Amino acid sequence: MNDTKDATQNVQEQYFRITDEVPEEVWYWAALGSIIASAILFLSNKRDWSIFVGQWPPTFLLFGVFHKILRPHTH
Repeated sequence: MNDTKDATQNVQEQYFRITDEVPEEVWYWAALGSIIASAILFLSNKRDWSIFVGQWPPTFLLFGVFHKILRPHTH
């Protein structure tokens, strides 16, 4: 049981080591940019790519929210 907990903490520490370098606004701009890119792809009749890129915004927003909730003291 301790091995699983240690592994989880290690993964979380690695995540924060990487994302602490990324300003919070980047996640929101990435989400907005992917929405715009998806719309452009849709209008260019590249529907499959549009759907693929259109699934990115929630991921970017969740990264931002997750980081803000778990590391409120850094902002």
